[in-house]
Amino acid sequence: MSSPYEGVVDNVQPHKLGRNTAFYLGIRSSAWKEMAFFFVLALGWDVVFGARDRFVTLCPHPFWIPVVLMSVQYGTSHGLLAAALSSALLLSQTIPDVALGQDAFDRLYLLSVTPLSWASAAVILGLLQDRHRSERSTLWKAMTAAEQREATITHAYDNINKAKERLEMQVAGQLKTVVSSFKAAKEMEQEDPAMVLSGTRDMIRSVISPEMFSIYTVEEQQLVAMVKSGWKDDQTFKDSFRASSPLYQAIVAEKRFLLASVPQDREILDGQGVMAGPLLHRESGAISGMIKIERLGFMDFNVTSVENFKALCEWAGTSYDIARNLQSARADSVVNQDSQLFSYGFFPRQVALITNLGRRLNFEVSLMIVRLDNADTLKPEQQRQIPVLIQKATSVVMRNTDMAFDYETPGYEFALLLPATPAENMVFVLQKFDTALTEHVLSVVPEARFTVSTQTLHKTKRV
Repeated sequence: MSSPYEGVVDNVQPHKLGRNTAFYLGIRSSAWKEMAFFFVLALGWDVVFGARDRFVTLCPHPFWIPVVLMSVQYGTSHGLLAAALSSALLLSQTIPDVALGQDAFDRLYLLSVTPLSWASAAVILGLLQDRHRSERSTLWKAMTAAEQREATITHAYDNINKAKERLEMQVAGQLKTVVSSFKAAKEMEQEDPAMVLSGTRDMIRSVISPEMFSIYTVEEQQLVAMVKSGWKDDQTFKDSFRASSPLYQAIVAEKRFLLASVPQDREILDGQGVMAGPLLHRESGAISGMIKIERLGFMDFNVTSVENFKALCEWAGTSYDIARNLQSARADSVVNQDSQLFSYGFFPRQVALITNLGRRLNFEVSLMIVRLDNADTLKPEQQRQIPVLIQKATSVVMRNTDMAFDYETPGYEFALLLPATPAENMVFVLQKFDTALTEHVLSVVPEARFTVSTQTLHKTKRV
């Protein structure tokens, strides 16, 4: 397996290329300027203050300065250029005449000894400088390669760390979803239809996470919204759909699942949502209502969410149908075994009996209705506690002849039947009940909010 850093060093530019350096004829521009400045200054001095002989009598010769400096600072090529320029300037006007008895070799030696010395010094010092520059270039490459490796490792580490964080968030989210789904599933397996709808609401949030959704039930040949989540006042979603509407026909009559991604289904939904499905009892085929998703994130609207939605509709439909059948079976029972309150099925007959007795025996009959206003905001376990706590509160207020019932929405509404209680005395009853409500209910579930109203079922005739 090849290394991820293979070829990094070879691709690094030399040290000199790491700077903004200008070259002319292979020589640095700065070297040209430095030599020009020196030679102009030296020749000017020679012309003005010297003998105009190119310093031939001085030892060491001043032209050693550019040769040595160029060789030491820039290397061999720059040193040889300085030696060549120095030689040319030296010999341009200082070639001596042939002396008596001087042969050609002596004359050649005399003319070449100084330029050759400059050239030799330029080569020796320049080679040393070139070696140092080569070592520096190698170190520069190694340092650049190390920086690139560091950047690569840092980038890889950051990517791995981000991936780890994403995985941690994903695992945590999945674990939270599983736990929430398990809790919501437990709430769906209830005997009270209202609690099943509450559990279905929590399950929809856990499994599908829509921005807006609603749960409808079939009531008198129409779909009526029982649960609304995320709806705003300016929304145009309908609270009910009559049997003649296309949506009702598709959901209840045809038992279809509607998706906004399907053209014919989109026409039926008519802007009322992106998904809709029946609360279907798979075994009996009974339709209890409908779940409708009004708003869903673009990335969340996929095959998985659609399949989860269909499974959830069948699960909720089965649970709700069973709970409703069980509630119907218990309608004829006298006492709700869970809350120890009289059942709503027993309520109409008892109210009729007491009212008729009031008319015959001439005593007044009053009724107090207690409604839980914020059931949707309470936790499922708190919702289950409310009927039991209401029974405790009413037992403090009630006389032996008074009776406490489940009312129209069991678990959320309660009725207190008060025989022989004049309307003007209901003020004292309300005061006592408010105290009992605070002591027995709000002390356990402080988030609960109630509305209490009174009615007079029979008023005595004054003689």
